[in-house]
Amino acid sequence: MIPSDMDLIESTAEQPDKLYNINRIRAFKDVPFLIRRTESKDTIVSYADAADEIQVLMNFLRKNGVPDEAGIALRVTEHTPASSLMILAILNNKCHFFPTDKMMLSQDLYSQMSTAGVDYLVANKHLTVAPLYFTFLGSILVFKEDCRLYRVKLKSADETVQSKKPLPANMCYTISTTGTTGKPKLIHVPYECIAPNIVGLSQKLNVSMADIIYLGTPITFDPFVVEFFLALQNGATLLTSRHSMRDSPSKVLSALFPDNLATPGITVLQMTPSLFRQFGASSIKDRVLSGSSSLRVLLLGGEPFPSNVELVTWMHPSVLMQKHICNIYGITEISCWSLLHIVQSLQSPVPLGTPIEEDTVLRIESEDNETSQQGELFLGSVKRRCYIPEVDDQANASQDDSGICFRATGDLVTRQQDGTLFYSERSNDVVKRAGNRISLGLITRKIQKCLPSSELTTCLWLEDLQKLICCIRTLESKTRVQQRVQTFDILSKVSIAEQPDRFVYLQHFPCNVHGKLDKQQLLKMCIPLAQPAQQILKSYLHDRLECVEEPDDSASKKQRLDDAAPCGYDLSFRQAGGTSFHAITICREIGLQMCIDDEQRHLFEMLLDENIPLRTVLRFLDTAKLVANNIKRKNVETAVVVSACQSGLIIKRIEQPVLKLQIYWKVNFEKCIDSPVTEYEGRFICVGAHSKILRTLNPQTGSEYSVVKLPERIECKVTFLTEQLAMVGCYDGCLYGFNPQTGNIVFRVGIGGLIKSQPMLTADGRRIIVCSYADDYNVYCLSAERQEVLWCLRIGEKPIFASPLELPREQSLIVCTLDGSYSRVAITDGSVEWTQKFREPVFSTPVLLESVSNIFLSAEVAGRVHACHVGNGKILATFSTEGNIFSSLVVKTPPTFMGHSFAIFGCIDQHLYCLRCKTGPGGKSVELELHWKVDVGAPIYATPTLLTVQPNGLLVWCAATDGRVMLINFRNGEIQWSDKLPGQVFSSACFIEDLRRVFVGCRDNFLYCLGI
Repeated sequence: MIPSDMDLIESTAEQPDKLYNINRIRAFKDVPFLIRRTESKDTIVSYADAADEIQVLMNFLRKNGVPDEAGIALRVTEHTPASSLMILAILNNKCHFFPTDKMMLSQDLYSQMSTAGVDYLVANKHLTVAPLYFTFLGSILVFKEDCRLYRVKLKSADETVQSKKPLPANMCYTISTTGTTGKPKLIHVPYECIAPNIVGLSQKLNVSMADIIYLGTPITFDPFVVEFFLALQNGATLLTSRHSMRDSPSKVLSALFPDNLATPGITVLQMTPSLFRQFGASSIKDRVLSGSSSLRVLLLGGEPFPSNVELVTWMHPSVLMQKHICNIYGITEISCWSLLHIVQSLQSPVPLGTPIEEDTVLRIESEDNETSQQGELFLGSVKRRCYIPEVDDQANASQDDSGICFRATGDLVTRQQDGTLFYSERSNDVVKRAGNRISLGLITRKIQKCLPSSELTTCLWLEDLQKLICCIRTLESKTRVQQRVQTFDILSKVSIAEQPDRFVYLQHFPCNVHGKLDKQQLLKMCIPLAQPAQQILKSYLHDRLECVEEPDDSASKKQRLDDAAPCGYDLSFRQAGGTSFHAITICREIGLQMCIDDEQRHLFEMLLDENIPLRTVLRFLDTAKLVANNIKRKNVETAVVVSACQSGLIIKRIEQPVLKLQIYWKVNFEKCIDSPVTEYEGRFICVGAHSKILRTLNPQTGSEYSVVKLPERIECKVTFLTEQLAMVGCYDGCLYGFNPQTGNIVFRVGIGGLIKSQPMLTADGRRIIVCSYADDYNVYCLSAERQEVLWCLRIGEKPIFASPLELPREQSLIVCTLDGSYSRVAITDGSVEWTQKFREPVFSTPVLLESVSNIFLSAEVAGRVHACHVGNGKILATFSTEGNIFSSLVVKTPPTFMGHSFAIFGCIDQHLYCLRCKTGPGGKSVELELHWKVDVGAPIYATPTLLTVQPNGLLVWCAATDGRVMLINFRNGEIQWSDKLPGQVFSSACFIEDLRRVFVGCRDNFLYCLGI
């Protein structure tokens, strides 16, 4: 289709006015457009280079049939030169871009794009999409980065475009709100809406060609457009870093404000206050806001501005004379910022500011819908109009007689007599509590005044429990006494209706992907801590006094009517077997969490009163004012005591007793148990089954601590993060976090495919690695704190069954797949460091030959065990068996074997193998030879378990598919004991040494506890 001469004239007339026009970009010539900063060097792209590359990308889009005015979604890992130039190519091709969440599953992405009316997608680096929903059109290298173009496949009848009207002319981008002002909405932004914002900010902040602007806001958060367009408007330079604030604030700080004076630092920084705080007060004062730093403009927005008390800890008052410290305010619905205030004093309250453009109109509406000086703020404009189908297609769209389109902010504000606007709180932060309306924002501000400047607080409302939770972020740990003093002081300074039910101390507050305080995640973190005192009492009753579990409500009521003798929680503490000593012990432990001394004394009296049932005591603990910590318990190392004899060392031969195992208890799971069994600190046993049941049990008695029913069956091994949080994968394609003591689901993360591989918590406790059968990405990395996806990738062409192997020193993982591929992946960013491939699939989890070795072992299903080099993955030695290997390998390096390591595994050829492994100098070579093998009479799928049983020494537990279980001497392979369970065994066992007990699942539907 050939455009008319008039169209060409109009197009030529319009283009120069747009700040992203290629000719305008080319006019800046050799001025740096973007600096990509890494530890080793800076990669600099000039405006002239950018213009040339934009032209190449435009030709690529046209060659692949992308029409004018098309929407093109972006699925990018981070800001890179390639992603920035692709955006400019899209805009110069008269199309608009649509940033999407890189972690979204293909089906959800397809649905979102269909709703937005977007037909094309660009993905970069390792990000992929499922062929079921997208057709691959072509790829192009942009500054050594692979960019791939896709088109959505034919839409189904269920997927309809949301907008009922045509999109605005001159569309620039489409973006989704975060849901802060309600549920997420699609916002279609024309050029005329964003351009005045950029021009106004450029003038107020004096942005020039000399500025370097940090491009650090995620692409799905619209303030990134401000950073991007501010540079284009003024010929300024963008700077990106390979590190993110979520990954390493200290490395971002070094990239933005380098110690090397020859390396330029940034001059304009835009962030949310929550993200900015992660630099730390001392770094902010010494490096970011010091008089000598390169920073000229700091824009803090998206959240309430920091208090004056906090600002004082960040800077000297003289800094305000040198730098623009700004409170910037706006909503995505009027993209992007609307109000700006440049701080003049560290002592005066900081207002929201004044309009950036004269076109912006403010309106305050109170609850009775009348204009007031207090109420919800509405922002309006005649020119800056985004199209929001969900709102604008309604008959009652907010627009007054003058044609001004108003958008609700969801923020309550106060306007003073001089017109100055001050933020109060979110409109949904007012809740009803016991008949009283309370303001979470007001309570937060009152409590904040009671805290030191280095501490932060926020109040949350837990609707299900009707609890007010006060979270306090303190960088320095406090003793229990200090916490009680502080919380008692807080309680004395707020009204009874405003007093928090729980105080939770945290070392940091979580942020969402856009850098805002993540209150939903904070609630998830607090829920396991909401009833700690009750849990202490319940655990004590069950473990020490063997008080029975409370029956269900209907049975309990019937029993109280029919039977005069009380039981369970109808017993008093003394009737349950408690003594005054027990009461003192409990009060000492629970009392550390109580804010009020009188409540501690009252608890002691209640426990000793024979007329008060335990359920009354539990109800009292539910209403008590408590303080809790989210601090991981450290493992206590057992001390080894060595006695000496004056006459020297005496060696005695101890005759090893005959081993015998007996069944102590068994628990019915209703269907077979193939999952490996997990234990935690000798206190919990946890396993899931095909029945979808996940149980946490007392290892001594088999009594149930908790039971969780998941949507699909479980074959994944449980991983404990703490005593109050564990995680497990499920066949429904989700990773579940749960409290093993209560059974409450703490989090649920969709991975996109069934999970058989055990989720791994990295050695530093900061990340969770999940491998799965997902079509899109078979490896996910989540933050342990927020369960937020940090990166994802696909290795090989098939799913992953084996668990990953962590290399803590290298900060890497070894991941093996069912197509035989195995790769080393960086934990920090998911980059693939090398990839190799076996001939057959890998079901066996790889293992290091020694804890500090350069060699790892991996087994192909075809029966070959390979020793591979950690540095490059190359095979150094191979041992072949006569059958398939599904069992994982277990490695042991006994101190008496002089440098030899031993690898033990089961095989389908009905043998248990023990290989002797000897490494050469420097770990560059290895020899694998058979030490012993034992015929167990049936195939082995389960991974063997090593047991240390004194005085017998080191033993190997082995279970075969026909139900045979046996203990084998580690040194020589002799069978010490054997028996047979009623069903097949595919479950890998665990062993608690202190109890001398083995726990194993069976296909007769039972979990067995066998004691030695």
